[in-house]
Amino acid sequence: MSLNVISNYAANVAHRYLVDADAAASSSLSKLASGQRVVSAKDDAASLAIGSRLNAQVQALRQASTNAVQATSMLQIADGAMSKVSDILIRMKTLAVQAGSGQLSDTERGMLNTEYQALLSEVDRIANATEFNGVHMVAGTATTVTSLNAQADANNFVQAGDGFQAINFDSSVTNTSATDAVFTFTYDSSSNVLTATNKTTGTSQGIDVGSAAIGVNATQTVTFGNLGLVVELNSAFNKSANIVPAAASAFTSDAAGQIENSSIALSAINAAAVSNLTSNTVSVDASSGGVAASVLTLGGMTGTADLSSAGTKTVALTDGTNNVSVSFNVTTAFTTNDAAATFTVGDLGAVALGTNTTSNTSFSFKLGTGNVANVDTVTITVDPITAQALGLSTSSIDTATNAENASTAITSALDTLNVGRANVGAAQNRLDFASGNLSITVENMEAARSNLLDLDIAQEMTTFTSKQILEQTGIAMLAQANQLPQHLLRLFQ
Repeated sequence: MSLNVISNYAANVAHRYLVDADAAASSSLSKLASGQRVVSAKDDAASLAIGSRLNAQVQALRQASTNAVQATSMLQIADGAMSKVSDILIRMKTLAVQAGSGQLSDTERGMLNTEYQALLSEVDRIANATEFNGVHMVAGTATTVTSLNAQADANNFVQAGDGFQAINFDSSVTNTSATDAVFTFTYDSSSNVLTATNKTTGTSQGIDVGSAAIGVNATQTVTFGNLGLVVELNSAFNKSANIVPAAASAFTSDAAGQIENSSIALSAINAAAVSNLTSNTVSVDASSGGVAASVLTLGGMTGTADLSSAGTKTVALTDGTNNVSVSFNVTTAFTTNDAAATFTVGDLGAVALGTNTTSNTSFSFKLGTGNVANVDTVTITVDPITAQALGLSTSSIDTATNAENASTAITSALDTLNVGRANVGAAQNRLDFASGNLSITVENMEAARSNLLDLDIAQEMTTFTSKQILEQTGIAMLAQANQLPQHLLRLFQ
């Protein structure tokens, strides 16, 4: 190689190696400082991608493990409530056996019944007061069961084929479990307003459902917040066709009185009454009681009304079980004791029936990182332990007969309670095993992630020391290389 003062090849070589050694030392230093083998994607792109995914799964599984532990604690609260209710039922059983014995009078049984009813109230109080983070555990969920086809098509009941896929009520719809709800629906295609009316209370609410047709396999949810009602419509719902109840027919009678057809309506009707209606024709019979006590009959339900004066009439009809109210306006008072008068109330429009009931409370616990049912999510049901759910809400021990019946009912209630408690215990054991499995999974996945991303400190420290020595050597050699042109000056001497 020729000697020159323009280019210093040796210095360039020393500089290149010095830069490489410095970069390697800096990379090694960053790894040692962070404790990670892969600081950036360029260090190991594949390991970074896999390790990051594993890290996300590990963190999610740790939360799932926490969910399992909290779920076990949650169910333990339910089990504690069930245990106490079991103690109460045993005491109630003792009182029932005592009250059923012949040495006591009804007066003494009444004294025992005072404690019995107090304990019954305590069962409900415990059921309603037992909660976890504001969630009631053993009170059950109040739902309303909907019947869509309780009557023939001719009476225009809501059906899935008409576009009503589902109708759900909340607990506010009915006041007690023994009360049914009857809802009618009308639809105005010009305004796209679907109106629901609670025929039991007379409350109505209209919702604009829009003019866009519902797509195939799609649904549209319409929430009537004022009525405690949620309707799910499907593609069969025709938004260009009205749903309008048939109007009442003309009043038929040879009497002088007249009824305004447009004012005829049904209200305060229960579901059983609607189901039993085979005709919408109301007969008016004034032959026996006279016009002032005319008997109105609809589907076996009867009531009386004073038709001798004009004005708005509301007549409650009942057969002892079913009930309905008929309202109408008498424009001309009746004067003849007619036995052949009839009028129709028209149909009810689209009708849905609902009966309030208490069902199990379901809890879904997230024990995985995906969305696969029964794999990543475990659903556990807890049976309600209210007096109604246990079949004791109407029991008493104020008479010997009632005491015997109560004793039998309590035995059945204890069986129901023990089944519910066994289900809770089984669910707790399942969650314990799930929690253990999650802990093992987290441990092994963390080890896999560590192998990919975590730094071997001893190995990297060795690498850093080596690069540090090379860096120092490179600096020394660069200094020596920079001195080489100085030696050429001697040739000019």
